Amino acid sequence: MTQHDHKNLPGPETILRKRLDNGITVLVRENSYSSTAVLSGNMPCGSYLDPMDKTGLADFAASCLTTGTKTRDFLELSELLESAGASLNVGCGPRAFTFNGSCLAEDLPMLLGLMREVMDEPDFPSDHLEIHRQRMLSAYELHLHDPESMVNERFDRLLFGDTPYGRTDYSTIPELNSITREDLLGFHRRYMGPRDMIVAISGGLPAELMLEECEKLLGSWEKPQEAVDPADYFPQIPAPAQEISEHIEIPEKSETALLMGTMGPSRKSPDYIPAVLANSILGEFGMMGRIGSVVREDNGLAYYAGSSLTSLTYGGCWTIEAGVNPANTEKAIELIRRELKRFTTEKVNAKELDDVKSFYLGSLPLSLESNSGIAAVMGTMENFNLGLDYLVRLPDLVKNITAEEILETSRKWLDPDRLIRVTAGTTQK
Repeated sequence: MTQHDHKNLPGPETILRKRLDNGITVLVRENSYSSTAVLSGNMPCGSYLDPMDKTGLADFAASCLTTGTKTRDFLELSELLESAGASLNVGCGPRAFTFNGSCLAEDLPMLLGLMREVMDEPDFPSDHLEIHRQRMLSAYELHLHDPESMVNERFDRLLFGDTPYGRTDYSTIPELNSITREDLLGFHRRYMGPRDMIVAISGGLPAELMLEECEKLLGSWEKPQEAVDPADYFPQIPAPAQEISEHIEIPEKSETALLMGTMGPSRKSPDYIPAVLANSILGEFGMMGRIGSVVREDNGLAYYAGSSLTSLTYGGCWTIEAGVNPANTEKAIELIRRELKRFTTEKVNAKELDDVKSFYLGSLPLSLESNSGIAAVMGTMENFNLGLDYLVRLPDLVKNITAEEILETSRKWLDPDRLIRVTAGTTQK
């Protein structure tokens, strides 16, 4: 990355940040080369707040926010967005509702106002609730017959237990049928509001003007909310004390989904960057790294094989995924275990490490070429308290990682003999 690239990265000199009196933190950055604007952000009221007997309530609420408000029905909302060539979407994760939207730069005030309207004044019209309920019921039925979906659900449960990260993304049929409009209105009344919201905007307007619009349209939003601390819902979870193995039988499947893994570092952990580079070597870079090379390319035992690092606010996981012929499952597992033992006992070579560093730093400017990329990274910096200068510091943080740190981090988190392993598919007979 050149000195010129450094100057063009979002940082303290180009990002305006302000915490409004009602608790919303706003980050804006001007992109003078763009005629559009993108906003993204989150509200800390995710599925961790679901009652135990109504899994999926938060997701249901998030998905229905854009179906109607107290002043506009679904058709009016859709026509307003469509006529402006704009978009607005809301989703739900374990820790927060997430939202993103895009529009022409001059329409940013309209989009900000609409975002506040759907978050602050949802109506949850009954007819749309039933349409969404049927969609979720259909998704649940598909999930039960999807090996990859099933292994992910079971793996999360085995690793994270009865915590928000361990709960299923899919409500059961009785739970879905029990969710009422009153439940959704109650969830909104109790938990949704401006406190600790994050709004990040990148667009073709002066940064001062975008911040002024946020203060005007969002700063007056006042709403009582129940005081909850998300950290109370996400206890620290130890790594597995021993190997755990389960199989989920799904009839008439020609491919077995395999997922192996353990705990991983949180996004705030000092192990995060070494783990990202280690994971790239292990199962991402090139044709899915060493795992892909050994299992797929050299031995032809998998349709795909690689690894993933998921680093979250309160922990994370490090996993190896593969799709294999049922007859090759045990062979693939043994090759993966063997590669993990080598990875946690031998240093990576200098070329591997230099290649992944170059790839990581080379891809960074590409991810910031769009307003959506800039808004997303500003949100990440704020969510994880990384500092507005994080991207400026990042190249040196990456370049200074050594092979010894990669080995130490891998040993700390990956124990080949204490992994959770889940397979789903049809048993070979």
